[in-house]
Amino acid sequence: MIQRKKRIVMFMPHRADPDEGVRVAADLLPLELLQIAALPEQAGYEVVIVDAMVHDDYMERLYELCDGALCFASSCILGFQVAHGARVAKKIRERFPDLPMIWGGWFPSVAPELYFEEGIADAVGLGQGELTFWDVVQALDSGEDLTSVPGLLVQRDGKPVYTDHRPVVGFDSIPDAPWHLIDYEEYVARQQNTGPWKMRHKYPDPWDLPAGTPVRGFSYFSSFGCPEPCTFCCSPIVTGRRWKAIPGKQLAERLLECHDRFNFNVMRFQDANFGVAEKRSNEFCEGLIEAGSPFFWSGCYEIETLWRYKESSMDLMRDSKCHMISVGAEAGAKEQQEKIKKDIDVDHFEYSLGAMNKRNITTGCSWIIGYPGETRESMMETIRVAAEMKYKFPRSASDIFPFRPIPGTEDFDTSVELGYQAPNTLEEWGGCLEYKLEIDDLQLPDEVVTTWKRYGVASTFYDGLAMEGSHLMRRAMKGISGWRLKRSNYTFPIEHKLFHAYVRLTRQDRKHILNGSTEENLDRTPGVTPSAPV
Repeated sequence: MIQRKKRIVMFMPHRADPDEGVRVAADLLPLELLQIAALPEQAGYEVVIVDAMVHDDYMERLYELCDGALCFASSCILGFQVAHGARVAKKIRERFPDLPMIWGGWFPSVAPELYFEEGIADAVGLGQGELTFWDVVQALDSGEDLTSVPGLLVQRDGKPVYTDHRPVVGFDSIPDAPWHLIDYEEYVARQQNTGPWKMRHKYPDPWDLPAGTPVRGFSYFSSFGCPEPCTFCCSPIVTGRRWKAIPGKQLAERLLECHDRFNFNVMRFQDANFGVAEKRSNEFCEGLIEAGSPFFWSGCYEIETLWRYKESSMDLMRDSKCHMISVGAEAGAKEQQEKIKKDIDVDHFEYSLGAMNKRNITTGCSWIIGYPGETRESMMETIRVAAEMKYKFPRSASDIFPFRPIPGTEDFDTSVELGYQAPNTLEEWGGCLEYKLEIDDLQLPDEVVTTWKRYGVASTFYDGLAMEGSHLMRRAMKGISGWRLKRSNYTFPIEHKLFHAYVRLTRQDRKHILNGSTEENLDRTPGVTPSAPV
């Protein structure tokens, strides 16, 4: 019997706060941890992943596993995950003060010094983490100083020390994820029994999925980085605009093997930008088609990428059962597109979204208002164009989010220069990214805020997503909302106020529809709800 090496404990914090009545869709597997676990696990280390999404007893598990472990490692992105990860790490640090703690992921990469200020890090990985973490594991096991490991921030004599830069590498240097480290059926169970919580980041089910078919969702990383120079995104600084990807044919083979093993029927790529290379996209689609396209899939493409794709390439996406793509439209005005360096031709929105929708591929399109220095006219134009796209493509999302300054971006620095007061603690950072909800600190013009809220209500009714009220009432609201979206007319929304009063008086609001669910089980985060009187 082969003796396993020392234990590595990995923890995935909650991505949304269950105490606020929300959870995140459970097809989001802990890919960040699986990626960095591959090399140590392959070398014989005992690697254990604890995921708060499926392990309700995560603290008990962590206390037991961390006793005698080589290290504790965690990863997070900006949002509640930052706060929850820090809370858990402080408890672990208190019980095991000498246990090395390693952090990585998008947020630690751009705000690494905070983790030392709060006493919960011995090293923070910067950027791509697979090789960095493997080197950290070997250094810890051999007693070597971590300053010898490239791609880290460590602390010596109370001062931050940035080690040598680590370049981005291709996937040929990284083994496939060690899937046996998670129990996939635990994630399926959470997908199929969501309980009373509101789900965040859940993609719509494929239109062609037979009615009543239980969804078995899966997710996968197939690339790292993004070549785009967007000023609101931290990827240009973290990745140096490098994009590395698994070749299309090999990717299809890997996912088909995963399908044989896990029998999923819907798969989403968690890549920042899946569709960069048309040839790769085609080879991937062709590989799935040759195998009979056994599952639906989704990924992130760009408006300009789709504009350049051949019709035959988009046909391959359809025939391989691509059911949805996420696209970042970002701004409706040409001048703002140039400022954020996205530089989408605003005349290409309709073609690119239409090319997908006519192939029965849903588009999840996102827009942003309130960039630093953005004019009222520019914001109103974004709302207008978003509404136009929503009306023309009613089965697809066209969501508008207020701008959030993300550290490690050009726009963050500009925001600070303009007076933005950034959070100072991990707890504060964990509560700052309710994109669609918290707007008090943005100082947007009142007219823009009112129009944005009314747009949100109208698009929700137009989508048919409102669950309150009778069918006839929702149908009437859908018709009125379509009229508003088509004309970008949100004045005197008396129907919103009447609907709000109607569902309260008839007890057809969400609380009563959920058959006696308590307030503790409802989404209590602030925001625009279908019945909000705005």
